[in-house]
Amino acid sequence: MESLSSRIVLATTLVFTTALVGTFLDLAHESKYGFFRIQQNSLTVQVESLVDRVRFIDGKPTLELGNLAAEAGKTVSYALLDSEGGVLQSFGLAGVAISPAILERYDIDYPFWFSFARLIDANSGDAVTLILPDADGAQRIVVTIPARDHLLVQVSMPLLDNTISNVDVLYTLTEASVVAVILPLILTMLAIPLIVLLTLQPIRRVSRQAARMEAATLDRRLSLHRVPSEIRGLVLAFNDLLARLDKAWRLQREFTANAAHELRTPIAALRAEVEAIVPAPTRSILAIHFDKVARLLAQLLALAEADSRPIDAAARLDLMALARAVVADMAPTVFASGREIAIELCSDKLTAVRGDLGLAEIALRNLIDNAVRHSRPGSAIRVVVDGTRISVANTGSDISEETQKAMFKRFWKQDRRSGGSGLGLSIVSAIMTRLGGSVDVSSFNGAATFALNFQTGACSESAFGGS
Repeated sequence: MESLSSRIVLATTLVFTTALVGTFLDLAHESKYGFFRIQQNSLTVQVESLVDRVRFIDGKPTLELGNLAAEAGKTVSYALLDSEGGVLQSFGLAGVAISPAILERYDIDYPFWFSFARLIDANSGDAVTLILPDADGAQRIVVTIPARDHLLVQVSMPLLDNTISNVDVLYTLTEASVVAVILPLILTMLAIPLIVLLTLQPIRRVSRQAARMEAATLDRRLSLHRVPSEIRGLVLAFNDLLARLDKAWRLQREFTANAAHELRTPIAALRAEVEAIVPAPTRSILAIHFDKVARLLAQLLALAEADSRPIDAAARLDLMALARAVVADMAPTVFASGREIAIELCSDKLTAVRGDLGLAEIALRNLIDNAVRHSRPGSAIRVVVDGTRISVANTGSDISEETQKAMFKRFWKQDRRSGGSGLGLSIVSAIMTRLGGSVDVSSFNGAATFALNFQTGACSESAFGGS
């Protein structure tokens, strides 16, 4: 069970159910022995009143009942015992002899296994209470208490049958329990999910903020507003981790950009000197390698810009204007390679989309450059604008599904002997991810089409690196 709300509801239900069962059992216990306690208390009061009625006549102990003598044997019986617990005198039913072992305890000898009174104080009174059968086998409650000169006074009466009363008491108490316990339980089970939902709202907000984090937004920090103290330490630790990652990521980006930028000038100077010294046959071979290095440096600079360039989330761009500008700039290079390039508009739909013009231009340039390198000489490259989608199609060879899944990884090259750096398509993918769009590829009958899919609505925060 992964839901915290479900766990709390289950735990609360178990607690309430346990409390209800415990309460019911305690009520059943109390109702079962309630009548016994009433009788015991009544007899205890009576026997305590008889302590002062012990007299010695002609040296013999006797119990003067007075007006109680007429009641002896009807409901209550009385007796006088010696110090050893033997019966000296009885009124009504015969008295019950008490063993010295019981007399030594002088506590309330309950006939059931548990009693709070005995738990609190084992010697909580000086009355000895027993339940014993009489001559007819009927249960009788007997209460014995010490009197003067080590004598004992005893009062007894039949134990009342409380079965019907127990049922009535339990029914009444159970009905009350339904209102007092079960109804609040149901209301609690209904309220807990809402309470948990409101309580966890700050945690969900922090989770959404964490989900929006990406390489370009490592300068952000999770908000501590209304975050529960139980996870505040976790949020602080996560923010500290973000700070360390941001520092390391910045150093990596700056190193890549600075290294690529600093190498461009020495490479250009070295190429000029080599071309002036090396003979013509060798010069063409070296020029290919210089072009490869220059292209790699350019891609590294583009990659660094794609990862770190601040983006205006409210910026809009016209895909048709973007296509015209990029094609016009790259047309001389395309024509020089022996290929043609053209722009097509497939629909009259609005072509203004959300996005960063600089990054979108890098993505489109990389797609056109990729098409030039992988298309057949003499073929045409088509740049198609269709609503929020701009695609680049070229004629070359079919691209397998396995290759389509792997070709957007960094430094991936199908042919390691080719002159590419393996960064072009990965840069396109990184840019479109940051713009909140996507890039896809399709291949059919030797034609490959790469498409950039932009958003028309407001870009989500996960797509942009603004802080």
